[in-house]
Amino acid sequence: MIYYVDLASVDETISLNYEEDDIRLCTMQRAIPEQKLGFFSCYHRKERFHYVKFYGDWKSSLAYRAGIKNFDRIIALNDTNIEKDTPYQVDKRFNTNRHLPVQMLVCSPATYIHYRSTGKLLQSDLSTVQHLKPIYAISSN
Repeated sequence: MIYYVDLASVDETISLNYEEDDIRLCTMQRAIPEQKLGFFSCYHRKERFHYVKFYGDWKSSLAYRAGIKNFDRIIALNDTNIEKDTPYQVDKRFNTNRHLPVQMLVCSPATYIHYRSTGKLLQSDLSTVQHLKPIYAISSN
């Protein structure tokens, strides 16, 4: 599900001070195609970026266990950069081939601001990307 409104894209626990890259490649495999990942994919219309907003029992979600953090900026989904995608296109990508693993390249808000302000591209082949251990759901809850 995607929010089409400009919600708060950070909260009081998020630092916007850039110290070092916080870029993560996170992989999740659902137990069944209908299984939720545990977050909303939100879109900030003014600044034009996609980000994660957890809901419910988020600490047990596939996304959280895979290394995704609340308010992470979503850069790529299954090796496809989604930064210029509309919210509808991102939603469609999340709902296509739901039986396959979901691989997300995400970064912290501070890292996103740093890369955007310097004109550098965020991509999975950067040396600072943390390749996290894939998470496999063992039940459909």
